[in-house]
Amino acid sequence: MTNNMKSPDVVETSWVEPSPQPVLPGTTPFGTTPFAAELSNMPAALQKSIAYMKSLQRTDGYWWFSLEANETIGAEFIFLMHYLGDVDPEIQAGICRRILDVQRIDGTWALYFDGPADLSATVECYFALKLAGYDADHPALKLARDYIMMNGGIEKTRVFTKIHLAMFGQVPWVAAPEMPAEFILLPKWFPFTIYSFSSWARATIVPLLVFMSHKRVKEVPLSARIDELFVNPPEKRNYSFKTDKGLISWESFFLYVDKILKVYERSPIKPLRKYAIKKCSAWIWEHVRRTEDIYPALAYGALSFKAMGFENDSPQIKRPFTALKMFQQRYTSLDVPALPDEVRDDGRARPSELRDIGIDPRVVLPLCKGESEGVDLARSTSPSPSPPAGRRAGLQRRGTCETIHESDAVHQQCCISPVWDTPWMVTALLEAGVPSSDPALLCAGRWLLRKQITGVRGDWAVRNSKAAPGGWAFEFENDYFPDVDDTIQVLSAISGLAIPWSEKAKAFDLGLNWILSMQNDDGGWGAFDRNQTQALVNRIPFSDHSACLDPSSPDVTGRMVEFLARRNFSVDHPAMRRAIDYIWGAQEKFGGWFARWGINYIYGTWCVLTGLSAAGLADDPRAVAAAEWLASVQRPDGGFGESPDTYHTQHFIELDASIPSQTAWALMGLTAAGLAKSGAATRAAEWLLDNQNSDGAWDERHYTGTGFPNHFYIRYHGYRHFFPLLALARYFRAKRQER
Repeated sequence: MTNNMKSPDVVETSWVEPSPQPVLPGTTPFGTTPFAAELSNMPAALQKSIAYMKSLQRTDGYWWFSLEANETIGAEFIFLMHYLGDVDPEIQAGICRRILDVQRIDGTWALYFDGPADLSATVECYFALKLAGYDADHPALKLARDYIMMNGGIEKTRVFTKIHLAMFGQVPWVAAPEMPAEFILLPKWFPFTIYSFSSWARATIVPLLVFMSHKRVKEVPLSARIDELFVNPPEKRNYSFKTDKGLISWESFFLYVDKILKVYERSPIKPLRKYAIKKCSAWIWEHVRRTEDIYPALAYGALSFKAMGFENDSPQIKRPFTALKMFQQRYTSLDVPALPDEVRDDGRARPSELRDIGIDPRVVLPLCKGESEGVDLARSTSPSPSPPAGRRAGLQRRGTCETIHESDAVHQQCCISPVWDTPWMVTALLEAGVPSSDPALLCAGRWLLRKQITGVRGDWAVRNSKAAPGGWAFEFENDYFPDVDDTIQVLSAISGLAIPWSEKAKAFDLGLNWILSMQNDDGGWGAFDRNQTQALVNRIPFSDHSACLDPSSPDVTGRMVEFLARRNFSVDHPAMRRAIDYIWGAQEKFGGWFARWGINYIYGTWCVLTGLSAAGLADDPRAVAAAEWLASVQRPDGGFGESPDTYHTQHFIELDASIPSQTAWALMGLTAAGLAKSGAATRAAEWLLDNQNSDGAWDERHYTGTGFPNHFYIRYHGYRHFFPLLALARYFRAKRQER
């Protein structure tokens, strides 16, 4: 492979057998087999962990852990069922149990574990319970109502909450910003189009263009109305959008535009509306039929087709609605299980393809562990699934529901992560000394190779037109939105496996070229698109969550530098030089780095220090300062913990508890910085070992993943499994190498 790339857009490579790779402190060289004695040299605690992690592998070869967000996701699935007129009583009852189980003592719901009360989340949960038949006098609703009324009521909720209330006539549509369908018609060269928005915002906005152009209301029974959540009487309610930026600002300009659009919407003359809705419809269907990714996009896709008059059994509605049901977890344990129900996906037949022919993909036929056989699409019957181990009926729960006996609680996941979890687990096991020829790991590697997206030029191609497809996505199915972060980790994992190079060279070539082509003009990498920097999209009334961009981030860029350095890209290579310049420019004054996808400065600093170390820059004074900062935020017990509030305050805030995943990130950052023998690293490793549970894993209730800073956080159940193992493996190996 030549490293003399002409530009981020045009990458020419030719594969040769890889040469020896530089070794990051505490890691094994990619593309090589770990030492034969490595596993026996690991502490007994890690050997126990290795055995447990391997036991969690699924039949088709992948690993997949739960994603836990906030309860607006479950509440909005209840909204979706009622709007479609297709309510599953069991699912509704289960979601209500889940909502009540996680309600706090003060009657509120939060955005993350032990977080502050959130008004919009509390209003949505309240309304979902009323739609499901709960009376306003129910103790849980009384408590929630007291909080809502003391904090301004419905008028103070976020835009998305108002949209959900408007579709049931609880607020007028004027309470939501105008989103005319004609927006889809703006050409790609125009300064402000749907492609100015991040992939996740775009996939949500386009369906909303249709849905909010129709403004159809689903009437609800009087008993389900939530008029009691208004502070002001109808004649005094104010739904106008406001800004504190002054009259001469983009925010004020867009408020005037919104008023003009509201006048336009009242006009009977809209010559382009029918054509615009047709264009939106085609865009939505093309994406929905090849993408089962995130909750809002799938739900709004179904709602948009319902607004256009499609029947519930049409593919346009049935496909996203059924996909969301596949995201659900039924359980009776005290906590959401770490493992969702198994889904059949051998990398050849997609879950949606199985559903299309009448096979429930959540039912797994007996396949051999290791190298699984292809799924026979001709099969139309399969045995009923058995409940996963660990479900226990009749357990006391910590919410306002007293006991669950006959039916499960239902947790609605916002997304699913098998293509993220699998390569991280493979990496952790390899670093811990599991042979690269281990059959289970080879099975996982070949499953990942089959998940590469090579036949679809997704939305990324709008701003990256010359590159060929070759990335990986987060989920089982997501052809339109592969991302850089997943692709880095998949390529890293398959590099270290003893899969013949001839078998993986083409996939590696395509993947490497794709992620190189995704480098931004500022030298960094975002997640899903190139040069997502049009800041105006975060200043329109719709974007009250300020999360509609996908710019470069230090965490993704640091991981990319690490990956390229391990592939013998020198610091003088144009892509590396620009990336490192971006990293230095993004360093915070205190020494660490912000992270877009993990909380927050601990995650970002780990990612960057690992990259700088791989590039031979660990001794740079700026990297040394970062390592010193990392050690300075260690808790007295030896662990590390960082609050999601750091995104709001923009400075580090320590949690009042040490967290396994964040302690693991900090330990890996210290190890990469050459500090494996330091007191800080030793105490962090001892904390992880002391807090290992009886299975060989770790327990963690806090949320350490970031969806949207300040608004959406994720508890990745996989993080407490593979990151501590990976960190300890790197730590022990680095200590031996430093002898």
